[in-house]
Amino acid sequence: MKPIKIDEWIPTDNLKLEDNALHVAKNTESRLVVAGPGAGKTELLAQKACFLLQTNTCEFPHKILAISFKRDAAYNLKERVKLRCGDELSRRFDSLTFDSFAKQIVDRFRRALPKEYKISSEYDVVLNDASILEYYEIENRDYFNSTHRNTILNLHTAVELPFPVTSKEEIIRANVWKRMLTSQPSKLTFKMIMRMAELIINSNPKIKQYLQQTYHYVFMDEFQDATWIQYNFFKCCFLGSKSTFTAVGDDKQRIMLWAGAQETVFEDFVSDTGADRVPLTMNFRCAPRLVSLLNHLTEHLLGKTDLATPSPKWRSDQGECSVWMFENPTTEIQILFGTVQEWINNEGLNPRDVCILVKQQLDRYAGTLINYFNENGINARDENKYQDLLTQEVSLYIIHTLYIIFDKKAGDSKSIAFVFLSNLHTELEDGQLLKLEVSFSIFIKKMKKDYGKGTITEDQIKRMIDDVVNYANKDRIRSVYLNYKNVSVLDGYVNTLKDEFIKINNSTKNALKALDMLIGKDTIPVMTIHKSKGLEYHTIIFVGLEDGAFWSFQQQPDEDKCAFFVALSRAKERVIFTFSKQREGRFGIQMQAIRNIKVLFEELQKSGIVNMIEKSIKTI
Repeated sequence: MKPIKIDEWIPTDNLKLEDNALHVAKNTESRLVVAGPGAGKTELLAQKACFLLQTNTCEFPHKILAISFKRDAAYNLKERVKLRCGDELSRRFDSLTFDSFAKQIVDRFRRALPKEYKISSEYDVVLNDASILEYYEIENRDYFNSTHRNTILNLHTAVELPFPVTSKEEIIRANVWKRMLTSQPSKLTFKMIMRMAELIINSNPKIKQYLQQTYHYVFMDEFQDATWIQYNFFKCCFLGSKSTFTAVGDDKQRIMLWAGAQETVFEDFVSDTGADRVPLTMNFRCAPRLVSLLNHLTEHLLGKTDLATPSPKWRSDQGECSVWMFENPTTEIQILFGTVQEWINNEGLNPRDVCILVKQQLDRYAGTLINYFNENGINARDENKYQDLLTQEVSLYIIHTLYIIFDKKAGDSKSIAFVFLSNLHTELEDGQLLKLEVSFSIFIKKMKKDYGKGTITEDQIKRMIDDVVNYANKDRIRSVYLNYKNVSVLDGYVNTLKDEFIKINNSTKNALKALDMLIGKDTIPVMTIHKSKGLEYHTIIFVGLEDGAFWSFQQQPDEDKCAFFVALSRAKERVIFTFSKQREGRFGIQMQAIRNIKVLFEELQKSGIVNMIEKSIKTI
């Protein structure tokens, strides 16, 4: 593919970028891009990747590494670049989370670990903090019983490897690590994996040099959420190299301090890399009245001055926000259901364009609501359970192959599945790819004959999905997609997909409907604020704007204010916050108040944009 001349390059699809964004996209110096919600931060990174690849400014065969905080954000960015650049160029764009990047280094170079940190070739990733605490309790019960749980968890990965082993706490930690590493298989948390990747890089100059020669450009998305372990890992990999860095983020959306986000990461990045700080001011996502509300909260709730400008694509009167007050959750659910039903029937709104958010404890705040919606004809589900599964390359390959089997109009699915297969065979020339396409068509014809008619059983589903994976060749999948190098990880996703599809198919008795439900077609997503980062919807319903949901507000007011800001900023046109005077709690019905979060209500009212409405069955 012939490179585009630098002075002739324009954003893909003739997309209009504001001047600062266009400058960053075409610049090869390190930059910190600070921008509010809807400013197009992810799109900016996608366009910058296009510029670097299409003009060969990132010279072949060098690559771009994009590191995101969340799996779905990494996937979204990768898909945007693939769509705009095509398959060939996008192969030189690696979009990963911090965790998956560290894991790939450990999986690929684990033999470079010193003897005391050796791990088994296949290891288990421990996701539950309680499992780590069990090791400390076994190792030293007295220490475990006398020490706060968070202190133990923080100690576990507090410093770089190799650990000092002098104090009592350090000796206990070293022994716990030894227990976990020498288990069969080894037990590792993602933070442990990152510390081990850091050790590999720091103790092996050739591996560090290999990384820096491979990736001449490094992007970091949602940078305000980077933890101190993640930032140190980035520095050990790339600081001091000739690589160029572009970090994008928004300190108004810093809601991960509880998880160790480094509060000074913007300032540290500028100091460490010499990057210039570049602001973006346009909000492309939100309607003008919502932008005005966000600006009011930016200034008066968050105490910041970086105000946004709405996109000219909107009319000035578009956008609405309300707070609905209910007597109890039953009334709340019934009225919300009736309202959403009206939006779907009268406004033509797709259920997928409505998102229901809660701050936390999704089952408590939205579990009954999900059940009520489903029982009365509007599909809704806990999206938290599906986000990771449905952004896995192998999951998407399986799902789209199943669509080809069961849906006669699955042309797009055939293209997506074949791209996955062709990525596994980069050595093939065009003529050989045609043979692969013919082979895939023959395989699909056989699968339709074996499984595509009538009701499909659980055993048939398991065999069918195994056939689909085996056709792609599990070893090839593991060699091309390094996040599946550990076979237990690949098998875990495949088995989870089997279980979910079987469960849905048992209720629908229709494979095509089961696939639609699996991907969430015509289904309202319900999720926590933290899971909603980077997403956008026509309408947001936030359930539970009350003290009970913001129970930590007095201890971390700044972070909870940012969480509130994030919830509001997911909406394009409409936001509804709900308050219920009663709420089901751990010990039965509890009365709710707004004493602790009074400032949120006050600023909503002072904005002059938000309607406060008492809702009852009589009002609908």
